[in-house]
Amino acid sequence: MKRRSFVTAALAAVCIGCAKKGESRFDYGEAKKKYELKGVVVNLKPEDRVVVVKHEKIGDWMEAMTMEFPVPSAEEFGKLKPGATIRATVNVNDMFFWLTGITVE
Repeated sequence: MKRRSFVTAALAAVCIGCAKKGESRFDYGEAKKKYELKGVVVNLKPEDRVVVVKHEKIGDWMEAMTMEFPVPSAEEFGKLKPGATIRATVNVNDMFFWLTGITVE
């Protein structure tokens, strides 16, 4: 009986570790700069929570173009559909950029 409890506890710990590890891939750290984005959703990549956006110029950071943006929040990613016009905040640090504060117009 003790062995079964140990095995159950060990499996539970492994499962919890896997769940945390999976979500950690959407943690991009703290933003050093933030910019307003206006654009149109071109495509979605749900497996990576990435949205392809044809966007206007983004402040002094990026010229107008079509590019991929990670969206860490599953809830915010769920708002997106191809063809939707969006506004969002582009968060930038030394290693990553990502979208938050997404509104669909």
